[in-house]
Amino acid sequence: MAVNRRGFMAGAAAIAAAGAGKIVAQGSASKDSDSGAGHDRRPLRIGMTDWNLGERGVVEKVELARRIGLDGIQVSVLFPEDGLHLRCPKLQGQYRKAALDNGVQICSLAIGNLGPGSPFKSEPVGALRINDAIEVAANIGTNNILLPFFRERAPKDDTDFKRMIEMFKEIARTAERYQVVVAMESSMNAGDHLRIIDAVGSEYIGVYMDIWNCSYYGNDPMVDVPLLKDHIHQVHVKNRDQYMDGPNEQGFKWPEVAELLYKVGYKGWYVLETSLPKDDMIGDTRHNIEYVRKHFRMPA
Repeated sequence: MAVNRRGFMAGAAAIAAAGAGKIVAQGSASKDSDSGAGHDRRPLRIGMTDWNLGERGVVEKVELARRIGLDGIQVSVLFPEDGLHLRCPKLQGQYRKAALDNGVQICSLAIGNLGPGSPFKSEPVGALRINDAIEVAANIGTNNILLPFFRERAPKDDTDFKRMIEMFKEIARTAERYQVVVAMESSMNAGDHLRIIDAVGSEYIGVYMDIWNCSYYGNDPMVDVPLLKDHIHQVHVKNRDQYMDGPNEQGFKWPEVAELLYKVGYKGWYVLETSLPKDDMIGDTRHNIEYVRKHFRMPA
């Protein structure tokens, strides 16, 4: 399916269709964004991962997200060995209903379990689970998937890259059919992400930017963000076991990152993957929400 990036990203506004529960929650950079006036016209959207809300795969966390004051929730897709399968139509319906009842978007779906071994290098189960998750995402009302792979699961040589590129080409066919973006979060630098994205050539294969992890794995977010700006579909924000305004052991400054994301035209979700320094789910999370709303802003 041929997709015009500008037209596709123009649909980034959060739209919930009451019948199917379909929600468009996409936000990559726009080359036409203006770093000047008018940024207040577009609302800042803040979500949170379900695992940081206490437990993966629990529908009731949607209601908790509302009580805290979040705009969205990132839901984990779970598989039989996890004790749950989000492919279940009944459970998908429960998530759609909870999202609509609480006015909270399912901003993305996270794949936490790709199966044993190195799924991209030797085990086909990883690709099968990604294809499965794409349909699940569409059914529960989101068009973004977080696909994490780090260290030994990331490609190391030309053979690994070739295998991964071919896999993503096949995954892109399913992603395009359901209009769901599969966004990589990995230990790779911007150049390696672009190597895959450019070779695959699909608007539906992109990057999930976790600023803290980017730095943790030895990359510089102030360098990688501008290079990846046209392919960043969502952003994780966190500060390990500290508040967002606490000491940052990775050395970068969140206000500088926030300004950079604004300047490159990022218009998507900011998804908290934050801890609870005072073991107070509502209070600690609201503290971090306040920080994000203070420092982050949306381009016009």
